[in-house]
Amino acid sequence: MRFSFLMFILFFLFDVKGQSKDSLISSYNSILNKLHEVDSVIYYQCHVEDAVQQLSTTSDQKIIGKPQKYAITEKYILKKNQTDFVIDYYTSSYTIFPNRKFSGLKIREKDYWNFKKEKTIILNLEGLKTLLAIEKIGKEAIEYDYAITKYNTNQLIIKNRKDFKQLVIDGNFILNKLLF
Repeated sequence: MRFSFLMFILFFLFDVKGQSKDSLISSYNSILNKLHEVDSVIYYQCHVEDAVQQLSTTSDQKIIGKPQKYAITEKYILKKNQTDFVIDYYTSSYTIFPNRKFSGLKIREKDYWNFKKEKTIILNLEGLKTLLAIEKIGKEAIEYDYAITKYNTNQLIIKNRKDFKQLVIDGNFILNKLLF
């Protein structure tokens, strides 16, 4: 799967010598076209994975659960400054299966999602191509994609102010694995 995605990037988003990030974005019908300096685009990605949850108490007791499916939700805030694109990466400790947060298009971030900032990176050209490619391969979510079942798919919401897209991403394309 990952190989086919990388091939997609190579064939459809190939690098022309001297191509700037802005010129790359302007050649695609992307929500990033509306991104201005000191503006931001937020990416929420929710995917379901098998995992074992471990809790550590303040008294150093470790409680380990049984393997089960958890909804993993990540938030990426892409900001544009004068010279670069910067991504702030957040994770949520809210893992109730499945991705109940994406049950409709009226997404509003809630406090109980408990996003915690993990890191900040400067996005390179390959990372920008990855964001454009994943937006291009995603298909618009329809009401059947909102069913709360064990088959919930990898979903991505891209939001710039009141303009947003909710996309279903076929395959295991997780931004965290592709960007970092």
